[in-house]
Amino acid sequence: MKHPDAPLIADELYVAVLASGAPVIQMTLSTAGSRIRITATGPDPLALISSRGPGWQIITGLCHSAGLTTDECGLWAQLGTNQ
Repeated sequence: MKHPDAPLIADELYVAVLASGAPVIQMTLSTAGSRIRITATGPDPLALISSRGPGWQIITGLCHSAGLTTDECGLWAQLGTNQ
C-alpha cells in the first residue's frame, strides 16, 4: 500500500523525536486494509515541544489521526480511508 503523504509524515515524526535528543529512533510501519500507521519512538519521554511543536500541524493536517504513544516516548500517525 502506498500513500503520497507517508514520506513527509514519517520525516516529521522522525524529526520530532530527534529534536527531543533521542540518540536512537525506531520507526515502525503497520498496515491494515487501507490504513497505514507510522510510529517514531525514542528511549525517553518526549518534551512538550517535540510532541506538539510546529511539525505537529503538518502531521495532523495530512493524516486521519495522530497521537503520543502510551509510554510518551514516541508519536504515531494514521493514514488511509478508514480510521
